[in-house]
Amino acid sequence: MSKKVENILKKSLYVHKEVFDDEKNSALYRWNNKEVYDKVLLYNGDTLDNVTASSCVELSLSNEVSDSSLKLSLSTDIENVIPRPWPSVRIKLGGMDLTKYNRIAFNIYIKSTGYQNHYFQFSIGNVGAMEHHSPSLDPNKWNYCFFEFGDVERDKCEEIVIGPWLMGTPPEGLPSYEIFIDSVYAELVDADYVEGWDLSNRIAYSHAGYFKDSKKIALTGEKNSDKFEILKDNNIVLSKDVEKVETELGAFYQMDFSEVADEGTYVIKYGKEVTGEFLISDNSYDESIWKSVNFLRLLRCGEDIAGVHSACHLNCRTMHPDGSSVPNFGGWHDAGDVSQFEIPTAEMAHAIIDLAFAVKDKDYLMYERLLEEARVGVNWLLRTRFGDGMRALAITYSIWRKNVLKRDNKTVYSNVAENGPFENFCASAALAKAYLAYKDEDKVFADWCLRAAKEDFEFAKEGYEKGIYTKRWGPNIDSQVCGHGIIAACELYKCNKDSYYIDVAATYAKVVLACQQSTDPDWDIPLKGFFYEDKEHKWMLTYEHRGHEQSPVQGLAMLCEIAINHKDYNNWINGLKLYREYVLDSMKLTKPYGLVPGHVYILDKLNSDRFTIPSSYGTIPEGMEILRNQARSGKKLADNVYLRIFPVAVQRRGYHATLLSKTKAISIIAKILNDKELKQIAINQLEWVMGKNPFASSTMYGCGYNYHPLYVAFSRQMVGALPVGIMTKGDNDAPYWPVRDHAVFKEIWGHTTGKYLWVLADLIK
Repeated sequence: MSKKVENILKKSLYVHKEVFDDEKNSALYRWNNKEVYDKVLLYNGDTLDNVTASSCVELSLSNEVSDSSLKLSLSTDIENVIPRPWPSVRIKLGGMDLTKYNRIAFNIYIKSTGYQNHYFQFSIGNVGAMEHHSPSLDPNKWNYCFFEFGDVERDKCEEIVIGPWLMGTPPEGLPSYEIFIDSVYAELVDADYVEGWDLSNRIAYSHAGYFKDSKKIALTGEKNSDKFEILKDNNIVLSKDVEKVETELGAFYQMDFSEVADEGTYVIKYGKEVTGEFLISDNSYDESIWKSVNFLRLLRCGEDIAGVHSACHLNCRTMHPDGSSVPNFGGWHDAGDVSQFEIPTAEMAHAIIDLAFAVKDKDYLMYERLLEEARVGVNWLLRTRFGDGMRALAITYSIWRKNVLKRDNKTVYSNVAENGPFENFCASAALAKAYLAYKDEDKVFADWCLRAAKEDFEFAKEGYEKGIYTKRWGPNIDSQVCGHGIIAACELYKCNKDSYYIDVAATYAKVVLACQQSTDPDWDIPLKGFFYEDKEHKWMLTYEHRGHEQSPVQGLAMLCEIAINHKDYNNWINGLKLYREYVLDSMKLTKPYGLVPGHVYILDKLNSDRFTIPSSYGTIPEGMEILRNQARSGKKLADNVYLRIFPVAVQRRGYHATLLSKTKAISIIAKILNDKELKQIAINQLEWVMGKNPFASSTMYGCGYNYHPLYVAFSRQMVGALPVGIMTKGDNDAPYWPVRDHAVFKEIWGHTTGKYLWVLADLIK
């Protein structure tokens, strides 16, 4: 264990208390210290001229917290108001040309009682092209808040819009609060690089560190020396030539120090550039694991989380069509909007237990702490099932509540139970794994898990046979549902060695393999091994937001693991090898980052049910054409067939979950086939998340370097949080990571954390 991790665990009592970040490693600290070359005052808080406000806002001028401030007075008592209001103030700019400037800065003070933070939105840009920044601000102090907007159209800015999203009143809070704005500036600074593959003089490397036996590669975009150095304790342990590599993404300079395998803390020095410290060790990812656990603890619902929230949503219930109900607080909030979803909860609990088993022999205290956290999700799965296939699936809390259940509480009673095969298979798999985890320490609890797992498996199996599906997610995806059916069957077989589950899994495996492209299609650049939704190959298996591409692959891999003598074993192994071939062939696009591409898109096989197309974007056909245009910016494989590095999406952009679900498929094949090449590919995806990207930015808050503030909405920043992920802009198939903070790409998401930990469960020795 490194000294750094040891100190984290001592201070946090093995992450039973909150872990905090070293702000000097953050992008925010760097942004705060940028030189401002020029600025112009847009508003100084001393006039109501050209200022308007929403009807629910009382507007005035005040000298309470500064010489002169614009004051907004409002109430957060919005229990039955849908959608959640955004009371705002509009400062008119009269078509001002702000092209010269690339940053907006505000001074804002929020006076409130009983709040840990406040969730704001700032909007700026030309009419029709305004972009948004949504930070969480500290109450009862001045907040200096800024964001860069150099990539926003801004030559005719009509107004700046500022306001809080009303979040309801927590039990510890009072509904009234006041906002003071005393200055708004446009500033000129050196802009961050926000889109594309270039690195300039930045060094992209894994901030989490490197396994001892893995490849160790860093990248940069400019040659400022012939050699790079690897230093340990200020001593040079390796001096080596940089290598120029020409790729489809451009020219790069590569630093390969794979021969350095001694455990320790190192830095890379290249010319005048020196990286932050990183670890070479088989425990190199431990810091990110512990910080992920910190994030999950802070994400808990229904508990008093010091410094984050009191016991919340205790009056919230899910309603069965027959009128019965279950409490649905508990588990983990899903994301920044404090909603909850059964599928991510089940996968997260399953992932955490898998990781616990992986670390048991090397770190028993981590094992115990992971099982403790996993039980939070397992309990929620048990508590929110009705025992007839119906369960809580999608829960919209959307606001803080006072925990009093009233008859007119529309937002509470709007959560309706549903019966979904995929959802029940996910629950069954997680609960069966929970039985194996807890059977020796809590037999009663473990037996409850196993009993529920068996029942949910049968509900899922029957529901799939009958064609039942949930309203939110639409008709069943055969490859996904059957894939997770295999996972659940395999986990249940491990519990009781009942051959019934092997028989069912083998039947589902035939469906999964029928959904796979097993032969070379008649394309200019043929690819095979990817999946369709269905046996008829009518629709491509694609994801825009959540990712479950691991389900069919993980199912086949687990079946190979436990039924090696089955007559269909060779078919299953062949399916895994086909997917391996698909991964290797498609990755030729993404050197030198080694990023696994998103999806193959056959334009007439895109299922509109799988994409979120808001009405503001037009009709469904219009929205689908937007998606097809994005697909066309990828690598053309044939007429109407394209391979994109990043998935296509209209609104739900940000792709860590899609990437990590595919990575989980890769890591488990690597484990089953003992394939070192695939294992390294899986590691490369974690390195992308942890800093080896064009922005040289770790995307895990509080872990690594140059990490951005995330869209936490209801909470303040939480160490260990992963966002929805690096996104794309417009039709471009290139990474986009702007300074501004907004949904959904920078929104914290437990689903992403679950996938990250699930990959590590396969990689850790």
